[in-house]
Amino acid sequence: MDRLKQYRNAIQQVLNEHAQLSRKVREDRPSDRDIPAEAIAICDPQTDNYLLVTLGWNEYQRIHSIIVHLRIIDGKIHVEWNGTEDIAEDLMEQGIPESAFVPAFRHPNFRDAIATKT
Repeated sequence: MDRLKQYRNAIQQVLNEHAQLSRKVREDRPSDRDIPAEAIAICDPQTDNYLLVTLGWNEYQRIHSIIVHLRIIDGKIHVEWNGTEDIAEDLMEQGIPESAFVPAFRHPNFRDAIATKT
């Protein structure tokens, strides 16, 4: 399998696993007001944009936020936004090397491999 296909498959799998975990937590605790939103994986391999978003309602407050936004650009995974503690680690467990990540949420002058974990 070529590298881009591997990256796409791994990202889609990990984001879908995160969304399924969110659904499971909601099913197990349906009346818990601390879990008001649904997580949805949005995967577009044509533009290589991959998002995990939450949406729903907390009483009268609308919830719509991006948890994770990844883009594949020039064979690298650009981490545009990471609101999780473990997305990079989950992807590395799928065989993606740490060197494939670009911490795009940081200014280009301050990017390094370690920044993907923050």
